[in-house]
This record gives sequence, structure tokens and C-alpha cells, in this order.
Amino acid sequence: MTGPQWFSVRETGPGAYVIAEPGHVNSYLLLGDDLALLYDTGMGMDDIGGEVRKLTALPLLVVNSHHHFDHRGGNASLAGYAKDIAVHADGADLHTTPAPREWLESYGHIARGLRERYEEFHALDTGGFFLTDSRIEVRPVPELADWRIEAVRPTRLLREGDVLDLGGRRLEVLHTPGHSPDGICLWEPETGLLLAGDTLISGTFFAHVPGADVAAFAASTCRLARLPVTTALLGHNLRHRGSRTFVGQVAEAFEAVRDGRTRPTASADMFGVPVRRHDFDGFAVLTAPLTTPRESVR
Repeated sequence: MTGPQWFSVRETGPGAYVIAEPGHVNSYLLLGDDLALLYDTGMGMDDIGGEVRKLTALPLLVVNSHHHFDHRGGNASLAGYAKDIAVHADGADLHTTPAPREWLESYGHIARGLRERYEEFHALDTGGFFLTDSRIEVRPVPELADWRIEAVRPTRLLREGDVLDLGGRRLEVLHTPGHSPDGICLWEPETGLLLAGDTLISGTFFAHVPGADVAAFAASTCRLARLPVTTALLGHNLRHRGSRTFVGQVAEAFEAVRDGRTRPTASADMFGVPVRRHDFDGFAVLTAPLTTPRESVR
């Protein structure tokens, strides 16, 4: 189930690489003197471990930002390679569920549609705007008949304030619930680097899925906005970097949503689930409608 150049890999800072599945998920590899850290393992549609091995021979620590399938798709392929697979303690049991076949089929359909829309967008873009290039091209979807996201029990549990020492660089664990109860960001105080998972993305924030909490999302993003962030590495979409200003804008947006100071419109998420959509400059927040819809997971 491999596809040519499924991943877009590039250096995004000293000893830091984005391993992107453009249009889907962004995973990140950080290199220390003694240990490498992979933050999220993506969709599992292709071999992320092979990309890691091209970049480093260091022992590997895997950290999942949260339990959703699209951020732990590569866990099974890395289980025999990684020193540990670490998650927040609140998500330990949530990692024991494999992705249902219907979810995989639904996402495969969404991914093919995304590629089609990208082709239309790219055709318009090359007519004069030139915002796209090969690094952010949404790839053709590989053959998915054998695609599975298996359950892998974590081997290490993380909590607020834990420090991950890679040798020459240290990352602090920040518990940031909101998108999910087990969400964690990783913070490097020495450089101002923030690995944000789905707490910060450049697109539509899913604040309506099971386990999401708008008030917690507001608290977590406000907390991040108080940090002296130089670069935030984002969990989804074609733009993988955010500034401190962007972090502040997201925090203000979630406060506005929490306090009822927006004018949401009726819409649907990518799975077709009804939502209220709160639009801001450059991103949107999706919240549940007044009646509870059928569940979706991202």
C-alpha cells in the first residue's frame, strides 16, 4: 500500500523535520544528540518509519499528540522499531481501539475527493497566483484495499510537566485538552518551538467531535498564547507553521466561540456531519449543532 512520494519531507528548523501527508496530517521529527522524537505517525497509508530511517539512525521515541486514528496510523509499523510509544495518560485506553472499516472507507473517499479539488485549485493557481508547489501538492491516493489502523497499546504514559530529554534538547509535555481529552503539545523553551498537534491547525478546527470541549479548547489555546512561541508546528493542512500572532488569534477565536460572540452558520464537516461553523480570518471553528448529530472522528 505504498504510493510514490506520498510524504513531503523537509527541514523546518535546526534538527526538525516535517513529514507531511499534504492535505491530511503533519508529523514531525526532532533530533537530539541521543534520541530522535517522532510527534505523531500519520495516516498509516505509507511507511513513515522508512522516512524516519532516511533521516536518522538514532533510537526513536514516538509521541502521539492524541488518540485519533489519523495521528496514530503508523504506530503498528513502528512498534518494533521505536524505543517507546508515548501518549497522555488520559488517552491510554483510547488507543486500544482499531479504526473501523467504515471509517477507513469514508476517509478514503474523502481523500480522493480532496485530490480532485486540489487539481482544480492547482489549475487556477498556475494561471497567475503561483501559491502552490510540489512540497504541498495533495498526492494521488494510493491503493487502500489493505489499509488498516491497528490498535497499539502505548508503552509510556505522559503527564503535564514531564520532560523529554533527547540529549542536547529538552521538551516539556503540556496537557492541552479541547479537541480531545488526551491532547498534548510539546514545548521547547530554549528555542520557542511548539509542537501543537490538533490544538493548532491551519484550517477547520474540529471542536464538535466526541470528547471535544470548547471551554477546554479556549483554556488550552489561551495558555499557549501566553508562551513566547517563535514557531508553532501545526497538525493539519498545507500550511504547517504558525507564528505567535497566529496562536493568539486562535485563542481569541475560541474565547469568542465560548462566550457566544460569533454568528455561526449551519454547515457540515468533511464526513457530512452537521455542525455550526464559526469563520475567522484564515481558519474556522466547527462546533456541534444544538441537537446532537451522529458521531464523526478526526
